Amino acid sequence: MKCSSFRLPEDVMIDIFLRLEVKNLARLRCVCKSWNTLLTSKTFVEIHLNQSMRNPRPLLFRHGISPSYLGFYSTKCKEFEDLCDPPFRTQLADLDVVGSCNGVLCFCSNGSDRSLIYLWNPLIKKYMTLPRPSLNPRYLGFGVNSVSGHLDDFKVVTISVNADAEVYSLRSNSWKNIAYGFPRSIEINRSHINSSVFLNGSVHWCARFSCYHDNSCPWLIVSFDFAKEIFQTVMMPYDLSTDDADKYLNVFDGYLCVFATIPNNTFRSYELWVMKEYGLTESWTKLYTIEKPQRIWWPLGFTERGKIFIRGECRHGGYGLLVYNPHSDTFKCIGVHLPYYAIQVLNFVESIIEPVSQSLILSRS
Repeated sequence: MKCSSFRLPEDVMIDIFLRLEVKNLARLRCVCKSWNTLLTSKTFVEIHLNQSMRNPRPLLFRHGISPSYLGFYSTKCKEFEDLCDPPFRTQLADLDVVGSCNGVLCFCSNGSDRSLIYLWNPLIKKYMTLPRPSLNPRYLGFGVNSVSGHLDDFKVVTISVNADAEVYSLRSNSWKNIAYGFPRSIEINRSHINSSVFLNGSVHWCARFSCYHDNSCPWLIVSFDFAKEIFQTVMMPYDLSTDDADKYLNVFDGYLCVFATIPNNTFRSYELWVMKEYGLTESWTKLYTIEKPQRIWWPLGFTERGKIFIRGECRHGGYGLLVYNPHSDTFKCIGVHLPYYAIQVLNFVESIIEPVSQSLILSRS
């Protein structure tokens, strides 16, 4: 049946399409040219993305072991929705996830050569292999240029062991050097759960000033602005800046936040601090102190309802995934077994954005 048989107003068509799952929208693009034009229009993509941002989904990624897994977990339905391995030239066990933004995931190889970088929208099954940077990255960050007006203006920043930095733009499909590189007086904190965090157009890392391995060196947050393409610093709350306890960045309810272990308590307690006004050190506020009478546990991220995913021991023994409710101060094991390997929780929003370079599209046309 031809699309011309349906003459519904465009706003009615948009309202209908917004009620469908992303995988169905991808199929409907193949029905006819007019539907494809509507579903790929900037107006529809933006409306759909804004709608999805109101309901982000926690995405769990266990890596460093085979089999690894990647998928969504709903604490409401108590279900794990597994995503298949990405169609790259490697398996999930060979990858690290760099970040999630506008429905697109960024992966890099996790061996000694980390210059294999991929962008992938798992819901529409579209991906792109990036050209290799000139230097092997030690750290990577992923996000979007929020001020360009293009929802697909994705960028990746890399930092080498010598503090040289490069930034990749998907729209131009090219890398360029950052003039002054990464600040040499700062060292990013290396941890399997200390991932980079994208917020307000910048990617952030937990870091310390370099003092030749002196544990008294102050903590801080270093960021890279994807629009200005410069590195900047954000100070930690004073109570956290000078101790030697571990710190993990995250985003809570749209705010930059940090989980911090309480010193000398062998990973039994964490504080959650939130920056109420972005960039303003004085706006750091302590929300919760989370205590669990068990050694070696840590927070991973947030559920869709603002509770906290925890990696720790369940009643049956062994490590598993728990959910902490800060309002009732209770922990609940949700039945996802976690052996002693790294796991990450990312906020993921559904989108129909294709991670394909505009320069490649223009060259093909």
